[in-house]
Amino acid sequence: MQQAARCFASVACAILVWVPAAASAQGTDELWQITTKVEMPGMPMAMPEQMQTVCLPRGHQGEAERVPKDKNCRMTDVKQSGNQMTFTIVCEGKDRMTGTGDIVSTPDSYRGSMRLQGTMEGQPVSMTQAFSGRRTGTCTYEAPEKRVQQQMAATCQQGLDQLASAMFVGDQAICKDRREAFCGRVSGLAQEMREPARYQETVSRRGDWRQLLGACGQDAQAVTRDACSRAIGGKSWDFAVRYCEEEAKAVARQQCEGRTYTAALSAEYGPLCQRYAARPGREYTASPAIRATTPAPPAATAPPPPTATDVLKEGTQKLRKFLGF
Repeated sequence: MQQAARCFASVACAILVWVPAAASAQGTDELWQITTKVEMPGMPMAMPEQMQTVCLPRGHQGEAERVPKDKNCRMTDVKQSGNQMTFTIVCEGKDRMTGTGDIVSTPDSYRGSMRLQGTMEGQPVSMTQAFSGRRTGTCTYEAPEKRVQQQMAATCQQGLDQLASAMFVGDQAICKDRREAFCGRVSGLAQEMREPARYQETVSRRGDWRQLLGACGQDAQAVTRDACSRAIGGKSWDFAVRYCEEEAKAVARQQCEGRTYTAALSAEYGPLCQRYAARPGREYTASPAIRATTPAPPAATAPPPPTATDVLKEGTQKLRKFLGF
């Protein structure tokens, strides 16, 4: 019964919803105070009276405008006699209901009632709603559709500023009508990312940067190649080591091989030598990662072992030096 009450009350109280509650004290439209009271037999306690202040467009006084406008309900048998209107209301859908109502209006007030009967989950339910309103001042009316459009525009602008691709790309995207503006910004970002500094800033901030570019047909690999080319040309070795492995390896093969450890690290190619070269001895050689793609140099010829004559000669020289002759 309580669930049925909530359902019927939500329909009957639509009279409070069909106009926006934008109750500004200024303007030339009409500020109204609306009161409703719902009663249902069998409820354990009475439902409290509801009061709301709404802004209505000037000249709205038609009685039919004050009757609930639910999408599943329609008014029939509407009769007007002076300032009084009577009507029948029929609601279709899962929980059907029918009702009758009446309303009496003046330029500054109105009062009326509705009596509804129907079923909820197979149980019969009924309710009576009394409603009234009085004009209390002026305001500026704003159509609900306009507010929705403004809110949607603000939401889409926020998504555009954050480059939220799900809001702009796809049949279900809520801002798909602004996809052109979105992809324009993505295209601009792709162009900016061809500079190493902007590339690094974007990659570190957005893990979805590849998907973002791809959503608007931008080639992420081409953007990376351009950024790496500029980094190598500008000798930005830290950037190259981090984002341009193949290009960095190629420079390391050319500039680090054959240098002593100290010379390699002190040279301008130090970051590359440190990352991509190994140090088995006094001179740098290619690290295993580079050697895998670089032909190995010919092995050095080992010196022949000393003969017995060489050993005797060396021993004689040491003895003469010791005896002093």
